[in-house]
Amino acid sequence: MPQTLLHIWGPISIHSYGAMIAIGLLIFIYLIQKDPRFTKIGLEEHLNPLLILGIITAFVGGRILYLFSHPTLFNHWYDLFSFWEPGFSILGSVLALLVTAPFYLHAMHIPAIPLLDLVTLYAPLLQSISRLGCYLAGCCFGAPTQLPWAITYNNPTSIAPLYVCLHPTQLYSSFLLFLCFVLLYFVIQKRFKKPGQLACWYVILSSSERFLVDFYRGDLVHTSALPTTFTFYQYIALGMIGAAIIGLIYFSAAKTK
Repeated sequence: MPQTLLHIWGPISIHSYGAMIAIGLLIFIYLIQKDPRFTKIGLEEHLNPLLILGIITAFVGGRILYLFSHPTLFNHWYDLFSFWEPGFSILGSVLALLVTAPFYLHAMHIPAIPLLDLVTLYAPLLQSISRLGCYLAGCCFGAPTQLPWAITYNNPTSIAPLYVCLHPTQLYSSFLLFLCFVLLYFVIQKRFKKPGQLACWYVILSSSERFLVDFYRGDLVHTSALPTTFTFYQYIALGMIGAAIIGLIYFSAAKTK
């Protein structure tokens, strides 16, 4: 599949990477609107501003963390806002949303915890579809391997190394994130009904996915501030897992009103 689906003007084009994110977002919005909790929380009149704020926050958070870990890939400050270009950290998006969402939800008088439970139920499906965009763009590529399911990139615009057999780590992530969605939707939400539990389970599962897949990625990022036992993103994932476990214990012990 070509990386550029439609050239619009100058540097602005519609890429297969962005198209997959857009498809995932449309499915995500559709499923949230069909969920009974959408009306119960009272999101009808707040959906558009929430989507705008959420998309901006997720994008900026994802680009900032990617910029922090890949500073040599950004030549100018405005590359941070080049949304049509690959280079994005889903983990950064999750972090940004978890940190900022409670503040603007409080300002809009929307119950934060029930909304986070609703959003995080379908978030892994959005992430799973978005990872297919990473696969098409060649970002988040895997380490060299001789396994029979290895993939090879030959498009000169691909971010991945060319003509090298690589682990299809984007597909690993896509599959594991889809599995997270299945577990959350069909199993966990039926067994953990207290507010906040679902969101904590989402953080645990999605962070575990990133921690595991990083062992097979070829674009590893380390930091001199931490031991090289794990990658930069693996340390972040471990921190998020630990925080989510604490949150799960807290919400599980809380009395339901």
